[in-house]
Amino acid sequence: MRLANARLLDGSLTDIDIVDGEIERVSPAGSTPSTGERRDLEGAVVIPGLWDEHTHMSQWARHRTRQSVLAAESAEEAAAIATAAVVRHSGPDPLVLVGMRDGLWPAAPTRALLDEATGSVPTLVVSSDVHCSWPNTAMLARLGLELDGALLREDAAFAALGVVEAMLDPDALDRHVVDALAAAASRGVVGVVDLEFGDAVGQWMRPGRATPTRVDVGIYADELELAAERGLRSGDVIAGRARVGGLKVISDGSLGTRTAWTAHPYGTSSAKVDGGDFGRGVRNVDDEALDRLLARAAELGLDAMVHAIGDAAVTAAIDAFERAGVGGRIEHAQLVAGVDIPRMARLGIVASVQPEHALDDRELMASLWSDRSRDAYRLRSLVDAGVRVVLGSDAPVTPLDPWLGIATAVTRTRGDEAPWQPEEALSLEQAIAASSRTRIAVGELADLVVLGAPLPATDDPHGAAAALRAMPVELTLVAGEPIFDGMG
Repeated sequence: MRLANARLLDGSLTDIDIVDGEIERVSPAGSTPSTGERRDLEGAVVIPGLWDEHTHMSQWARHRTRQSVLAAESAEEAAAIATAAVVRHSGPDPLVLVGMRDGLWPAAPTRALLDEATGSVPTLVVSSDVHCSWPNTAMLARLGLELDGALLREDAAFAALGVVEAMLDPDALDRHVVDALAAAASRGVVGVVDLEFGDAVGQWMRPGRATPTRVDVGIYADELELAAERGLRSGDVIAGRARVGGLKVISDGSLGTRTAWTAHPYGTSSAKVDGGDFGRGVRNVDDEALDRLLARAAELGLDAMVHAIGDAAVTAAIDAFERAGVGGRIEHAQLVAGVDIPRMARLGIVASVQPEHALDDRELMASLWSDRSRDAYRLRSLVDAGVRVVLGSDAPVTPLDPWLGIATAVTRTRGDEAPWQPEEALSLEQAIAASSRTRIAVGELADLVVLGAPLPATDDPHGAAAALRAMPVELTLVAGEPIFDGMG
């Protein structure tokens, strides 16, 4: 197949010939004869296929069907949304709401408030970063839990959400996942990294998960020995285009939950949730345990990904990779000390960053990380130092739409907000490269995206952000096969 008259990022008009799923030839438009199918793009921009390098697919698929409390500016407003959701709720399944951002609320949530709003319907309000949740008494009874405060945090929150998800129909979940990936394909997504909790590999073995999208599936420490029994290594095919990804270790918490592990104490927050003093956050895995996990992953042939948000957690992750003598990925890398950036470059450590989090959390960073926020989301500093940066959404924390992350990486703004730390912005070419795994070159996989509008060429960050966030996609190809075709 030939994609004729394709416009590349450098502005050149090009013919792209695809044979057996790969790019066989890239030539100036009209300079070589074509054979077989020919699609004239008439100057439309073509870019490499986009990846979302950090998702939780089951949660995102469910999230798309759930009521959000993201707009709530207080616990009372969130409870009012829950009341309305209870009226619409039916059946035996628990009610799950999403998008809670209690770190910005003027007062802490209480169980009594949620009980009054939801009554006997088991209800769980999950934070936007998924690191904490707000259950009512009926939900705690359903889970068989007792809780002193109002919120479940970190491992307890993850475990509770896992139990709730296990109550739901797996066939329906698989349909939701396939639908979510079809929607992602319409935004130019050719692949995702799925870091869902539990046995995600087993989920992708189910026939109901068949999808043309590429998927790299993560494994957590609890499933390491199951991976060993299955004989799985990174890159092995699970089913279809789903492959084994790597081991993911969660070494600290999150900013929104005030559990990211930092080198200095948190600032003073107006919302003292549960009356807590959050100090420097929490460390979930000590050096010995982290070393043991990285060694076991290497023994099994699994790549390693370490969730590290606070600067202390990032330093510890780099130290562990250096001791192990292996490269790997740091997931999130939200707060990175300047001295650690060249270390990441030297060790070949990849920074897997979710740009939309920066704009979601800029108020929290100003409140909780105060003057250290200058070390947050240092995309340009990382790239300039030679660190490979890859971009993702952390869906359901932000939507699975790569154009949102690209827009934020390039402009550091959305809406009418002033650009946040614009010196750390990437160029458009850098942001697209950080969202892709291939290039438009001979021998590369024919994972390609045809855009429905020119890329913005304005110096106005607000105009560029709006154009990128709404960028239309006309065609998405995986190995030369359309997985989304809006061109007829």
